[in-house]
Amino acid sequence: MTLSFKSLPKMVFEFLEPLQGFVLLFPFLGFFFFHVWQGLEKAKLQRYIHERATTKEELKRKNDELKIGIVSYTSAERIETLYRRTYQFLPISLGNRTVTIELPPIPESPSKSNP
Repeated sequence: MTLSFKSLPKMVFEFLEPLQGFVLLFPFLGFFFFHVWQGLEKAKLQRYIHERATTKEELKRKNDELKIGIVSYTSAERIETLYRRTYQFLPISLGNRTVTIELPPIPESPSKSNP
């Protein structure tokens, strides 16, 4: 069997001739698979966003509950109630009381400037 260079392209064409249908279908199949892949990725991202939004709302609710807890645990009424329970309802004596006095501001001395 002798091969010439002129018959080589003809042999390649004859070999690939049954695959012409695949060559025509390849763009359509590529578009179809790309479209399906894109839809799957979009669904994954939407699910991820939904999960994060749900987590965000849950954390906001928990944060609000913690803020309410801080306010209720540090209220003056609660501290006074705990004090009375701890010391068996003893009245608050002057020694146990914290008093804050605000002093008036110190007046500025008139400056000795001549007009």
